[in-house]
Amino acid sequence: MPLMDNSAASDGDGDAGLAFLLVQIGFHAARQFGDLLAPLGIEMIGVNATRMVFLVDELERLGLVERRRNPADRRSHALYLTDEGTAMLARVKAVAAQHEARIAAGLTDDDRVQAIRLLRRIAREQGLAARGLPGAPAAMPGN
Repeated sequence: MPLMDNSAASDGDGDAGLAFLLVQIGFHAARQFGDLLAPLGIEMIGVNATRMVFLVDELERLGLVERRRNPADRRSHALYLTDEGTAMLARVKAVAAQHEARIAAGLTDDDRVQAIRLLRRIAREQGLAARGLPGAPAAMPGN
């Protein structure tokens, strides 16, 4: 018995359906983006709440952020970009723009706009935050 029947979603390029293609392209794009960020000394990682402290510690060690008392809640700290963090953010944005241009190289400008609109609709319907990353996929049982 096949795991899924994608014949209705096939466009002649194989039997991959939308969900599979999103995962495939997403992993590919994330891997490439991570490779592009590596020379900047940072990496893309899926972060859960328990690992956030370690991430903030590393960003602070690199001089990219600083912790300050949260004026709205003295029990917590707020994070602020340092001048170095602001400069790094500009470099990351430039790398991201180059990466997007490579990923979308086969699309016209109209195709790109339509793809973004459709993917935003999918993300919204799935309850994903507009600028949030869902983190790394959970490990498969037995892995």
